[in-house]
Amino acid sequence: MSLKTNAIRIVETAKIDYVLHSYPCKEALDAVTVAGKIGAEIERVFKTLVTEGKSGNYYVFVVPGKEELDLKKAAQSAGAKSVYM
Repeated sequence: MSLKTNAIRIVETAKIDYVLHSYPCKEALDAVTVAGKIGAEIERVFKTLVTEGKSGNYYVFVVPGKEELDLKKAAQSAGAKSVYM
């Protein structure tokens, strides 16, 4: 049984073509490992990261799979004093 996430519902509502990849997973994996499991080039894999600002607001960032989120730059782009994971 495959459950639809909100992200999949949004993509379908927008009539965007997509391919859903799944793989067995017993522990958290980094994006490079996921790319290997699904046979994708790492340049086509992205991470969605959620941070929290000092104000208590949440901010979502999407970064390339091989990259790390620069928290100072993330805070600046969100107009926040600071953000943390």
